[in-house]
Amino acid sequence: MFVGRLAGDRLVDRFGERAVARAGGLIAAASMGTAFAFPTVPGTIAGFAAAGLGVATVVPAAMRAADELPGLRAGTGLTALTWLMRLGFLGAPLIVGGIADATSLRVGLLLVPLAGVTLMVLAGVLSARRRLVVEGSRP
Repeated sequence: MFVGRLAGDRLVDRFGERAVARAGGLIAAASMGTAFAFPTVPGTIAGFAAAGLGVATVVPAAMRAADELPGLRAGTGLTALTWLMRLGFLGAPLIVGGIADATSLRVGLLLVPLAGVTLMVLAGVLSARRRLVVEGSRP
């Protein structure tokens, strides 16, 4: 994710948040799907790494979009999003663990490719193009 965030801004500037998020969702779904199809330790590590790389730009994009929701004061949408993220950070491991306990870890981790597909579908709410602010220009 660190490498993805370093390189991600350039990709977002060039292709827009929507396209980068959809491509990232595809990378996450495909890499983890491949790791599950061909289960090896190096393949699984590479799958998780590629999934992290794919979704690295999503949180900053979601935060920007939440902060610019129409009809809300500045910061209100961002506050709501960060609370939802906290619930996700607490709930996602419980859900994966519950599914893994009832079935297997492999089935529980199938939520990762499903999350990648969900990201591709929901990325439509992000901006198609990122506006670049040039120093000295007026908005």
